[in-house]
Amino acid sequence: MPPAKPAKSHFQHLPKPPDAAPETINAIVGLVTISLVLFIYERSLIPIYATGPTTYLLNPIIAVAVLLAVLNPISISTSRNWLYTALDLAAAPNATYWVSVWTSRKHDPLWGPIITHAVVLVPLIFFLTTSVVEAQASTRKMHVTRPPLTYRVLATGMCFVAGKELSQRVWAKQAYLNNISESQIFLGLACLSWCLWIYKHSLGPTKHSKNVTLSHSQLKGILVVASIALWGSTYRYLASPVLPHPLLEPYHRPNTSITIHSSVQSVTGLIVVGEAQPPSDPEGSVDQDVHSVRYLRASHSILGGVWTGLKILTMDHAAPIEDAFGMPLGDSIYSTFVLQEAIRLVNSTGKGSQDNGLLIGLGAGTSATAFIRHKVPITIVEIDPAVYDAARTYFGLPDPGPGRVFLEDARAWVERERKKAEIGKTERLYDFVVHDCFSGGGVPGHIFTLEFWQDLKTIMQPEGVVAVSDSTRMILATLERSFVSCRGFHDLFEVIRDEQYEKDFINIGIDLTYGPKVFFCTTSETPLTFRESVKPDWLGSPLRHHVLASLPQREVDLEFIRGSKNNEKNDKYILTDAHNPLGKLQDAQGLHHWKLMREVLPDQHWETY
Repeated sequence: MPPAKPAKSHFQHLPKPPDAAPETINAIVGLVTISLVLFIYERSLIPIYATGPTTYLLNPIIAVAVLLAVLNPISISTSRNWLYTALDLAAAPNATYWVSVWTSRKHDPLWGPIITHAVVLVPLIFFLTTSVVEAQASTRKMHVTRPPLTYRVLATGMCFVAGKELSQRVWAKQAYLNNISESQIFLGLACLSWCLWIYKHSLGPTKHSKNVTLSHSQLKGILVVASIALWGSTYRYLASPVLPHPLLEPYHRPNTSITIHSSVQSVTGLIVVGEAQPPSDPEGSVDQDVHSVRYLRASHSILGGVWTGLKILTMDHAAPIEDAFGMPLGDSIYSTFVLQEAIRLVNSTGKGSQDNGLLIGLGAGTSATAFIRHKVPITIVEIDPAVYDAARTYFGLPDPGPGRVFLEDARAWVERERKKAEIGKTERLYDFVVHDCFSGGGVPGHIFTLEFWQDLKTIMQPEGVVAVSDSTRMILATLERSFVSCRGFHDLFEVIRDEQYEKDFINIGIDLTYGPKVFFCTTSETPLTFRESVKPDWLGSPLRHHVLASLPQREVDLEFIRGSKNNEKNDKYILTDAHNPLGKLQDAQGLHHWKLMREVLPDQHWETY
């Protein structure tokens, strides 16, 4: 008699739960995509809105988007969610550009970014967070359609924290991404999301023919390949009108006078060399507000510029400087850079000459070019290679010579040189230093601290002089703690009124519109004095003549900035590595700086990059 068959267990009739691995991969892909979207969205918006207005309320709005994914009462399948995500990402390049352009023309740096975030970013983060939050739904018991609320809350918290960390600490440090456009990343993620939708989507029963049999996997594979080919062919229709970075040839915006000579993503952001061409009818009325000017732009800030064409003026028939292509260039559009050159006029140092100069921060290279023309050897420390390349190619900066250019962070460079000086291995000590570091609406606070100035003094001559472009009480207090004496000069054409001191850099403490644009400080016990400028100092420049010849009338009474004479009260203004509120104060001034930049150039210039 054959043995009895074992009784079938009741559980053998239940469907086998799906493997959790694909859903885990689904969640990981969603999380990585969130981080990339946050990185590329912020990078897309900064050229239009600058860093301050872009990030002012960005984190709270991201938090709202992820919370919406938690509280959403409607269950969205992962398959359908990836379809929505793909469509949203496909629209993202143009949506990000055109919504930000439209809102920025309202000239409201607070509500403009908020509206842009709400229209463009919130739907993207909502769908991507949903892909993470609902990833484990299919591995639960069959009667449960969604993961528990606790799981969804933890998942959204992970999306917010991990997404921000990956965006800032991983993607932002990948140099290769500078050569990949925002459109390429958005549309690449859209293609990936579309392929995930195909993978997740149920195709129904497989049909067989006499000669061909296709499994679900094979059919989906064919659809994925076809989708990739489709995305490649539709790229030009879905990409935004933002120029390629780096720009391979000059771009002339149709129906405008705007020319973009160079545009490249680099260390400090988007570096653009733009130009407003002369009016089309020079003999008639001017057909535009801004013309005959070339400018160097870092994201939404102007680092410098020169007059061109009809606005080139020289004295005594002096030849203007030329760019690398032989195009003549005029005076600087900002007199601050010419005011820095007054450091050559200092005649109170023990040595009595300036044989060796150090420039920290280059900009368009106005003062650096002047020093080289005066045969003064200079060393340049500039953090952004694209800024140096732009100054050399488009603004007439001569070659400073071998071993004279360092493209790195000034704090690290000065610290390294200080260590060399302490063991007697430094190559040179500097008679003067011009310190001008400004980008994106603010200054890098770590090179304005007491510790930085102490390091800097070790690589200067005992009676060296430093020129610092700024106008804040905190920076003056720190400089006066580091050096023996300081004097300040402004670059305005009119006389500064007392109420301007009170309004613009005592109460605010950070505004750079008025006040002393340059502090001159020395370690010498001898009072700092300047000789009168003479014709060779002007280099045939009307602007240099005007600024340097009127230097005595430009001096600012620093008592207005110092405020209290009580040293203990002033100690709170000293900037150190441990106490440095410059960043927070600059964030508070970000909206004001954005409005100021929009007054410098018309909207179309900021929208062309």
